[in-house]
Amino acid sequence: METLRKLADIPDERFKPRWEYVPGDVRPITYVHAEAYKSQRASDFQQHSASEIELPSKLDELERQSSSNQDVTASLTLVSMNRDRDENISITKGAFMALYKRFGIDLRFLQHVRTNRYGLHYDWEGTRCSYYVGTALYILMWSFDRSTRATKAILLSRDFISAEELGSLRRLLQLEIKRLHSPFLLAWVSLVHLSNWMDASTYHLLTSIRQLEELTGYGPYGRKNTNNQVPIDRLTQASKDIGHVQVNLANQQRHVTIGSAIAGHIATRGAKLTDYAVGVYVPKCREELEEFNATIPSLQRSLNDSNAYVDYLQERVRSQNTVVYALMTHEDARINIELAKASKELAEAAKKDSSSMKSIAIMV
Repeated sequence: METLRKLADIPDERFKPRWEYVPGDVRPITYVHAEAYKSQRASDFQQHSASEIELPSKLDELERQSSSNQDVTASLTLVSMNRDRDENISITKGAFMALYKRFGIDLRFLQHVRTNRYGLHYDWEGTRCSYYVGTALYILMWSFDRSTRATKAILLSRDFISAEELGSLRRLLQLEIKRLHSPFLLAWVSLVHLSNWMDASTYHLLTSIRQLEELTGYGPYGRKNTNNQVPIDRLTQASKDIGHVQVNLANQQRHVTIGSAIAGHIATRGAKLTDYAVGVYVPKCREELEEFNATIPSLQRSLNDSNAYVDYLQERVRSQNTVVYALMTHEDARINIELAKASKELAEAAKKDSSSMKSIAIMV
């Protein structure tokens, strides 16, 4: 495993160049910090922002406050940063690697970041376990130290993901922030967020398929077209739309697999609690895990439903692909017939013109 960790790296060109940095950058790094307490005090959740220059000192201060407070039993620090469509990270490599090593996340995951790997990955190194969840929306990586119960996470979002989508992830995290005594909080939050996103995304794709059916007149939402003619430009766009839907439905199935892997992992951790907690915190870890596990059957059923629904939608869009191809072929044939007819009429008109010119010439 050490060899794999040493080989893992992200190329320099995948980060923001140093010379591009401007003090007071308008795209600060956001981070959240949360703490759970021994007393009856409610768990604390705070959101902050900083430039990459300010971030280390800000984190230093949070760690000093947390370590000096004897009432704190567990903590979470999550730093969010952006990536563009080519997976380039919006801060310098030096700042990223300093944060990555500071958080103690398994170096092996750098290879996954480099290749934009999807799925669930995890490993151990000493008293820390590290997790990696990669989806179309983000990469979420974190370490959890069972002796300090400190979770330290990095979220790499994509620039085409809306602020509302990322906000929903943070709100979900805030709702469950009291469950910080195991590494499973972020895994569970990722699972719930993924399930909700898939529901919304699948419905959006269903809407696109219905529009295709209305256009072609074929399928559950097909409407009879009186003249049975669809302009070739609309058919061309429909063909593009079909390709978009097919790719996204395949992506949905991939995310069902990711969600099922997360659900299965959480569901099987009960027998290995001493890997994730020590001493008096084992019962607390068990309690939190049981609360997460109580939701797993419902979430897995939702994933199964999504998978079956995607299969159904794939059949509908395949039918539309066949229909659009047939309509385009029909439209091409109709246009060719009209062109041939126009050519024939033109030739006949030219022949008549030629005869008229001959008659004029004779008369002259």
